[in-house]
Amino acid sequence: MAIIAGIDESGYGPVLGPLVTTIAAFYVPDEKIDHSLWELLQDAISNDLKGRNQRIAVRDSKKLYRTHHDLGLQPLEVGVLSFLESKGLNITSFYQLLDSLSYHNIRGLSRYPWYDGKDYPLPLTTNRVVLLNGADALNHAFCKQDVRFFHVSSCVVPVQEFNEQVLLFRNKSIVLFKACAELVSRLWNLSNGHIRLIVDKQGGRNTYTNLLKEQLALADIRVLKEGDKISTYEVNTARKKMTISFVEKGEDMCMAVALASMFSKYIRELFMRLENQYWVQLLPGLKPTAGYYRDAQRFLAQIAPVKQREKIQDDILIRIR
Repeated sequence: MAIIAGIDESGYGPVLGPLVTTIAAFYVPDEKIDHSLWELLQDAISNDLKGRNQRIAVRDSKKLYRTHHDLGLQPLEVGVLSFLESKGLNITSFYQLLDSLSYHNIRGLSRYPWYDGKDYPLPLTTNRVVLLNGADALNHAFCKQDVRFFHVSSCVVPVQEFNEQVLLFRNKSIVLFKACAELVSRLWNLSNGHIRLIVDKQGGRNTYTNLLKEQLALADIRVLKEGDKISTYEVNTARKKMTISFVEKGEDMCMAVALASMFSKYIRELFMRLENQYWVQLLPGLKPTAGYYRDAQRFLAQIAPVKQREKIQDDILIRIR
């Protein structure tokens, strides 16, 4: 069996909230490694919200989530939790979701008053019947095509850790790459055979050879192509092989990348929900923020007196880049 996998992030650009990066991976028959997962799994999923009937929408998260209201989470939540349910994971809380995605630093969240001990029930916008039906449809499609959704994990970098890494590496794009590299290592260590991995390209970088060598020191890494739109490398050891491509708008060409995008966005929005709730409780009537620059400036100006009163330090709240 071969592997088709994708990596995407949410939160590379904002001023507030965490950076979340996710990998999603599928086993497919060797002869189907060049096939589109959207086509293989079309009985259960769709990349178009219109006319999708009961199929699950899997597409770039920015096209699925456009509002700050809980209802706007529904397409993301149904997709994310249905895919986890197809693996036998009944997700009932935020912390359980983080644990299922191999986030092992929940204790580290205690330094953030808006996250500390703030677990809450899931789902927010749907119900278990919808998720069971979605999982059932996915498993039928998997069985029909001899496909298996076998791995998904996330790397969460909250604000203080983000700032520390930016100071250490002096480059925000390396912080993102380090998160991606951790996920690549997880997949590499789990699998044998041929891996086809697509990573959504961020940060304007075109050359990844040295960064890959740092992370996969025992492997032979060969450049196949490096350019503005796509950079592709072949990684080999005696036992396994990976073709990894960093692709602009990868979520539009690879379903695994689109699914990773959905996971990352859903998790980030759950974190932002907690952060907004914290400040709204202290300042009733405050309009929540998604954390992006312009609105973040409005939000920070409005919370400034409360922030000072509560002795909240900038290093856990505001990104330095």
